[in-house]
Amino acid sequence: MTAETPRDLDAAAEAALARLVALLRKAGSAREAAWAISSEAIAALGLEDCIVYLLDEGGTLLTQVAAYGPKLKAPKVIEHPIALRVGQGVVGACAATRQVQRIDDTRTDPRYVVDDEPRLSELALPLMHRDELLGVLDSEHSQAGFYSDRHVRVLQQMALLLAERLAQLRTTGRPG
Repeated sequence: MTAETPRDLDAAAEAALARLVALLRKAGSAREAAWAISSEAIAALGLEDCIVYLLDEGGTLLTQVAAYGPKLKAPKVIEHPIALRVGQGVVGACAATRQVQRIDDTRTDPRYVVDDEPRLSELALPLMHRDELLGVLDSEHSQAGFYSDRHVRVLQQMALLLAERLAQLRTTGRPG
């Protein structure tokens, strides 16, 4: 893991990033890496949920592969995982534009797709390695305007670390 920790993060975020780096080093598959980030994001930022979507080989479909929060049915088992086309919903828009999507009130955004239950805020971050999209890191919260610049900074760092590990796993032939 070569990504550096930004200097403006608080101690809890820095500790979570350090734990994440260790967990990602141990991850032997893309799914293991995705589960590591979703749990650390919840712990570091007090999130209600955190979902990792990975992009299929055709580059058109994003599928939920890891989740913490209400979608967690049992350890490492997602209840009713969904798949979204690139361009569909906030997650798909994030993938299509390769830009962070921060929605302060989902009731006013027609792109919002209800997953397990309606929530009022959503933050989606692209998982990019060099210029390649690998997936999307997504979180929703029941409070409107929940996500701050700090959430964005910490989750961007986590997304960078995850994307780097996913790319490493792909080159070693352990994608799943």
